[in-house]
Amino acid sequence: MLGTDHVDAQLGDGLPAEVVLGLPRATIDRACTPGGTIVLLGPDPKEELGALFLRLRHAVVHDGATLVELTPRRTGLSAHAVHSLRVLPGGAAAAVDAMFGAGSPAGAAGLSAEELAAAGATIAAAVADGRPVTVLLGRPSLAEAAGPVVDAALALHNHLPDAAFLSLLRRGNVHGALDLGLAPGLLPGRVTLDDASGVSSTWPTVPTDRGRDALGILEAAAAGEVDVLVLLGADVLADFPDRDLAERALAGARTVVAVDLFGTPSVARADVVLPAAAPTEVDGTFTNLEGRVSLVVRKVTAPGTARPDWAIAVELADRLGTDLGFGSVDEVLAELASVSGVHAVLNAEALAEATREGVLLDGGLHLTRPDRTEVPVNDDYGLRLVADRSMYDAGVLVAHSPSLAGLAPGAVAGLEPADLGRHGLAEGEVVDLIADRGTVQVAVTADPGVARGTVHLRVGQADVDTGRLIDASAPVTGVRVGRR
Repeated sequence: MLGTDHVDAQLGDGLPAEVVLGLPRATIDRACTPGGTIVLLGPDPKEELGALFLRLRHAVVHDGATLVELTPRRTGLSAHAVHSLRVLPGGAAAAVDAMFGAGSPAGAAGLSAEELAAAGATIAAAVADGRPVTVLLGRPSLAEAAGPVVDAALALHNHLPDAAFLSLLRRGNVHGALDLGLAPGLLPGRVTLDDASGVSSTWPTVPTDRGRDALGILEAAAAGEVDVLVLLGADVLADFPDRDLAERALAGARTVVAVDLFGTPSVARADVVLPAAAPTEVDGTFTNLEGRVSLVVRKVTAPGTARPDWAIAVELADRLGTDLGFGSVDEVLAELASVSGVHAVLNAEALAEATREGVLLDGGLHLTRPDRTEVPVNDDYGLRLVADRSMYDAGVLVAHSPSLAGLAPGAVAGLEPADLGRHGLAEGEVVDLIADRGTVQVAVTADPGVARGTVHLRVGQADVDTGRLIDASAPVTGVRVGRR
């Protein structure tokens, strides 16, 4: 209806949709194949994707799967890994090239040529034996931009053309959103704006130019270039990694409309608030990280005037003089099937028959290969920030659950023991972590599980706002330690 392509279901914490949908995709069953090889290039599954973690651990411990890690910090699976390589933020692509003899080990700071070669040899042996290789792909750190992670993923694809990739994007139903075109340059059905024929015959308006992603949208809002900023279940002050930019964007947008379940800090800044129904209060579908669609059935009635997102969209369109043409979930699915070849197999009957496994959608995009991201060199005293999530945090759903709210671990800055000593710091000492964006005060601890030259902080903790340090426009976020 609006014809805008300035839309993004990822809040600066994901990966480009063209990469997620363009790389060969794996299922969880493939990743957990007995005797297969798993390469982890992403966050800690134990903290961010607990159910997947249990499947992976079983595969490695009991079914003979081999695990190779390329992460900036020890994970819940590290104890079971054959090779667990601690890579600096921004350094994974160089490490991959060195593993397969295509680059100098000097580019993979902190890793020896021997351990890189050994990890590469393990993976090469699996390929030679015909065993499947699956790459678990996500953002290892929110303080590292998507670019360096994409570079490493493409390097793995170059060296392992038969490997498949399993997305570790963990935002709720984000894969369903990408399949519906909620990303710059995409339309429903995993097609680009250049292939709009299936949509343009049904929709009166289709974008012609690629829009901005979440970072670009917020930068434009901060510059006063956005008339209306719509937050669809998006608490940008809590969820977007760069807190400074999120604050400036909310202040710079002329009108902010929030559609949400709770009165979040971002909702408090909105000019218009529309209450939405929760997942347990609606009928619809959910798409998992494999691209498998399952039925969602309403269990309780939404309170007050809260209503499903699609119903809010219908009402807004009516106020703007447009009839979207549907009045039920079944009619929404019917229109989706008519404009998207990927979703043509999706109907109420197919979903009802696949209540256990869901419907796995086939099809992808042509793989886009951006230029490699230039990462600045660390100086002798600077550290690269590693910022990741824990299973329990100060997020709105956890905070509203009395039984879960107290499980958030809080924030402490972890430095590799040699780095702690090099800075002359004592265990538990409170320091200033200083970045270009801002400064936070936090206690430090020796953490042998982090890469040398880094400092680790959890995001989403009530006691320290890690987002005050992160510059979402930079490839990596550098910090310095200041003694108080």
